[in-house]
Amino acid sequence: MSMRDQNKWPSHPRECRELIAEYSNEVANLCENLLKILSINLGLDEDYLQRVIGGEEIGACFRANFYPKCPQPDLTLGLSPHSDPGVLTILLPDDHVSGLQVRRGDDWITVKPIPNAFIVNIGDQIQVLSNGIYKSVDHRVIVNSGKERVSIAFFYNPKADLLMQPAKELVTEDRPALYGPMTYNEYRLSIRLRGPSGKSQIKSLKTKQ
Repeated sequence: MSMRDQNKWPSHPRECRELIAEYSNEVANLCENLLKILSINLGLDEDYLQRVIGGEEIGACFRANFYPKCPQPDLTLGLSPHSDPGVLTILLPDDHVSGLQVRRGDDWITVKPIPNAFIVNIGDQIQVLSNGIYKSVDHRVIVNSGKERVSIAFFYNPKADLLMQPAKELVTEDRPALYGPMTYNEYRLSIRLRGPSGKSQIKSLKTKQ
């Protein structure tokens, strides 16, 4: 680490950790409330989604992303196309530099950040649990030619050893189960072996009808 980098490092790292912990707790509460809304919209008990992903024993990950400026942004990506494997992703974007793109049909749409607002991505496990009613977000990150970019992502994931499968209330003769059961650990391992490749991972779970 250079002297210049050391000067940027917080002088009170313990306070920094406490701030991150407080932020993560508040965002986790937001995720719980969002899952209640999604559950109700699916016609399920409001605590259904939270309960089946592990209740209070969920997994979570906080990640800060730094994307340096690139003189030829058309020749590289900050992050390849993919959908998030977990339940929800709460992204705090850089208010001043756009970088996130989402797929709509065959097009990539740049998401313009709104000050003091989160971006919420639905993950693959919600697509599985909702039997395909909700769709996970296929997205990528581009870099900027003139500006650096920082974003903070909070990943809200299931308890790793629980089987994730469509809610039985959402499986009917007209709409059979679209996805086979798999633990989040197994699913995450399959992604690591394949690498990010759009939504091919969630498609691979589809059962033969």
